[in-house]
Amino acid sequence: MRTIVFSDVHGEPDIIDAVLAHCSFDAGVDRLVFAGDAIEVGRDSSRCLDLLAELGAECLVGNHEYGVFTGRPVEDEPLDPELVQRVTDSIESGRWRLAAAADGVLITHAGVGKRFAVDAESGDTGGGADLIARVLNHEFEVAVASRSRKAGSIVGSSGPLWWRPRSNGDPIPGVTQIAGHTPAEILAEADAAAHWAARGVFLIDPYVRGWRTRDFPPPVPIRYAVIEDGAVRVVEGA
Repeated sequence: MRTIVFSDVHGEPDIIDAVLAHCSFDAGVDRLVFAGDAIEVGRDSSRCLDLLAELGAECLVGNHEYGVFTGRPVEDEPLDPELVQRVTDSIESGRWRLAAAADGVLITHAGVGKRFAVDAESGDTGGGADLIARVLNHEFEVAVASRSRKAGSIVGSSGPLWWRPRSNGDPIPGVTQIAGHTPAEILAEADAAAHWAARGVFLIDPYVRGWRTRDFPPPVPIRYAVIEDGAVRVVEGA
């Protein structure tokens, strides 16, 4: 079984269609994980949510979804109340979580620094992707219950919704990760994606290719990860 992971479609349903076609997604065999930021920026956030639901994708929360949930959206634009309610229902119900694991690979929206490698009960670091995902999701449930925006919490600037490896610490040692939400300071660096892949963090944000800065010209960007037999490969196309 393959696990297909993609993220950051930002209101552009054509990206979803393009990824599925490019990877020859088999709904009866493959696992599909969406790593956050389905909404805002683009032209049809509601259609993106529709497609993800129709596909039965396992969805993770991005910083854009969590911003809408807490009443502090990332983008300065009016939002359809129905869209806000859909995002709120998805997060409050637990349908959209913070983390997932597949074949020993940790998947979050922005990546995770080593401070979150600690098991809250035992104090032991590591424990593998499955344990880390469980701990992250438990802490996220607590944050959701209080609509937390606390900077030092799981939803703060160093957590899996906003993590910046340059300013918020090294990635978790020995744990392979997949993340979207690629920050501008990384995009500005030559061979940044290859550099972080060598450190075990595979970046799948399609805007790594610079598409967002060029006013959405066709073709839509394709960048996703395939996890198979514990190995990760990142695929690009057009």
